[in-house]
Amino acid sequence: MSNKFWIGLFFLAFGIGFLLHEFHIIDFPEILSAWWPLIIIFIGIIQLVNRTSIASSLLFLFVGVLLLLNQLLDVNLITYLWPLIFIFIGFSILFTRVKREKRAHTNEELNTSVILSGAEIKSRSENFQGGSIMTVLGGAEIDLRDITIPEEGATMDLTTVLGGISIIVPEHVHVEFSGFPILGGWEDSTSIRSEEDRQVVLKMNCLTILGGVEVNN
Repeated sequence: MSNKFWIGLFFLAFGIGFLLHEFHIIDFPEILSAWWPLIIIFIGIIQLVNRTSIASSLLFLFVGVLLLLNQLLDVNLITYLWPLIFIFIGFSILFTRVKREKRAHTNEELNTSVILSGAEIKSRSENFQGGSIMTVLGGAEIDLRDITIPEEGATMDLTTVLGGISIIVPEHVHVEFSGFPILGGWEDSTSIRSEEDRQVVLKMNCLTILGGVEVNN
């Protein structure tokens, strides 16, 4: 499932929860105060489903479960949280192989999620269909100058929360934006060309929350 689906589901759940609270059906703030670590666990599950980073996914799951147990049990586990996080990061650094060789992306769809980090991706897809990119407290730089887009065009779903996405497109591509900005926005920095030079259309569906998207060529 796309990152846009998970973000939408997250806001939908919160909206329904507060609506039920206003109708005095449930006490949503009280439920949220007791079960808020599930949000961190939810982020970890999303990363596992999208196969972004196993180490990062396990870290989110570990911290979420620890905080949830601290909420439910009559023990103080918070004092152990930071030492355990540092130990986990240390083991990840020691036993994770660093890939020095950067391989170009060649699949038809480009799907990636960036949380609390950054990503730099160059695509050489010969039949680019679009994809989904999400950044949360992070950034992504996507180079699409070497892609080939079919005549019917392609569509990308871009979601950024407290982050940014920068995309470089081929000169002959015409970019069309649509979406929903929340204290954020997007900018088309592509050079102005005649309609004859613009052969294909690349649509950008954007959801920006305290973040931004910039496209240039």
